[in-house]
Amino acid sequence: MKRNVTGVPALALALCLLLAACGGQGASPSEAPPPPAKITETAPPTKPASPVPSGFPELEETEWEAVSIDLESFGISQTLNDERFEYIFNHTNTVPLDQLIVFDLWGDALTEGSSEELRSRFLEAPDTVLAYLVLMGEQVVTLPGWEPMPAAEIVCRSIASADAAWHGGSEEFAATMASCRERYPSGRIAELLDVIEQEHAASMERQQEAIEAYQEHLKPQE
Repeated sequence: MKRNVTGVPALALALCLLLAACGGQGASPSEAPPPPAKITETAPPTKPASPVPSGFPELEETEWEAVSIDLESFGISQTLNDERFEYIFNHTNTVPLDQLIVFDLWGDALTEGSSEELRSRFLEAPDTVLAYLVLMGEQVVTLPGWEPMPAAEIVCRSIASADAAWHGGSEEFAATMASCRERYPSGRIAELLDVIEQEHAASMERQQEAIEAYQEHLKPQE
């Protein structure tokens, strides 16, 4: 049979016109037009860094306290006859920070061990201790014979006096304070560092006066 080839060019031409009308959607990947260049936008300049160090967020002002400093909140009474109170007294190195702080605030003459442990925890994890003190907010403690004082500042004094009285002002303490000063140049933590620094200096001075008085006492009387 004789083949009719006159229609082949016409059919090919019709297919080409159809593909062109469809925008080349039938083209192979190698023949497809390249994608438009991606337009990049210049990012706007960043704002100056906040004075609050990274990792320590701004705290909202609330009517409720984040943590409590009351013995009653922990079901503890202020006496060694209380099993929980006695337990903290005997396990200051293992109890949670909140219980240690509450004991140090209300333990009166029994707080030598808790103050020493607070110093150790401050040197080990100063950011954690300082953050907790900030969370204590403006809660105050009124001790017999004393004016009401912010509880967080009382804890700061305990930490400072423990280093000055029992360690003579250690190099580790000085290095920790210097590092904290760099990280917290302003804000509530900076204020608490002021309290620690001032109490440490005052306690060191009292220690020196006590040593000098003792040395004077040892001199032979004329």
